[in-house]
Amino acid sequence: MAARSRLTVYPRTVAGVEGAEFSTVVQSDEPLVVDRTMSWDGAAAYGAHAETALHSASTTWYLAEGATHSGFDLFYLLQNPASTPATVRVRYLRPSGEPLEKTYTLAANSRTNIWVDTEELPGLGTALANTDVSAVIESTDGVPIIVERAMYLSNQGRLFNAGHESAGITSPATRWFLAEGATGDYFDMFILFANPNNADAEAKVTYLLPDGTTYVRTLVVPGNTRQNIWVDYDVPDGTTGFPLLDTAVSTTIEVTNGVPIIVERAMWWPGTAATWHETHNSVGATTAGTMWALAEGEVDASRNLETYILVANTSTTPADVRVTLLFEDGTSAEQTYPGILPNSRFNVPVGSSFPQAAGKRFGVIVESLGTSPAQIVVERAMYWDALGQWWAAGTNALATMVK
Repeated sequence: MAARSRLTVYPRTVAGVEGAEFSTVVQSDEPLVVDRTMSWDGAAAYGAHAETALHSASTTWYLAEGATHSGFDLFYLLQNPASTPATVRVRYLRPSGEPLEKTYTLAANSRTNIWVDTEELPGLGTALANTDVSAVIESTDGVPIIVERAMYLSNQGRLFNAGHESAGITSPATRWFLAEGATGDYFDMFILFANPNNADAEAKVTYLLPDGTTYVRTLVVPGNTRQNIWVDYDVPDGTTGFPLLDTAVSTTIEVTNGVPIIVERAMWWPGTAATWHETHNSVGATTAGTMWALAEGEVDASRNLETYILVANTSTTPADVRVTLLFEDGTSAEQTYPGILPNSRFNVPVGSSFPQAAGKRFGVIVESLGTSPAQIVVERAMYWDALGQWWAAGTNALATMVK
């Protein structure tokens, strides 16, 4: 793989992998940024999701998002990359009530799928078949594993008409950053909270708008529960009406009483739940940084495929940001965006900002410049048309922080 370039691997072209369910391990003699995108159904590609690769396995994982009601199908994907079996305990956290638990055995060098909607719990049957749910997943015999979660919505006569996917988090935290976010007639935005502790968590949520306006709201996440905010209809402290009803928005979350939690964000579109045909999701970042990288990106006018780079300036000073595209032929293109407002959300539409990207796939480097660069958080969203439907498919992923 050439330096400062982007490479695409199609697993279906690898002997023995075609038509298979699988997990993946990528190893290199130089540091890489790796993303994965999946689309369905076949050539129509009316649904998709994406995720950034994880650096390493762990014995503990946390998932905030999850629902099994209203046509949702929820799956936990567990990879055991070790040469020995792993004993895994899953603790399911619901909006109320005691957590539910079940233990699983993962074969060595395997991929295991838990369909949460239909999961049989000892003495309780399918007690998770109609609920919101978060999870704590622990390898109890010390064998490190990998955990992701996929969630789909079947409606409008299509199986898995919409779907999103995210990797787990290895540790709860008291600070979270979400770069992407949009509300209004087209998008519905939700922030998902999981509190895996016995104690309640007191959270301060700050919304960052494109013009630098901020709104704050506080909430309590009870111990051992899963909660959510429907951002479109949230009423920040000291406001009336719905000031976030139609805006782009980044979000920061700070737990003020020291109880660490897990935070994710999901967006569904278009319109209301009855008309949703796609979604994407991402876990928050726990730290801001000055250099971020993305492996995935594409612009294709024939499918109305557009890539957006979402930047949250979480600092109290303006940010000068350089965006560099790395193409598969080894060439690159860059643009600098000076003076991104403090505490704001900024969007780079790649297709209109980089004519060189037309019809190409690319990776992305995003850097905050200057002698004292502002701290930023970066995500990527992609959308395209299918079956005559505007933005029938879409994905989102948190960038990999380089520094």
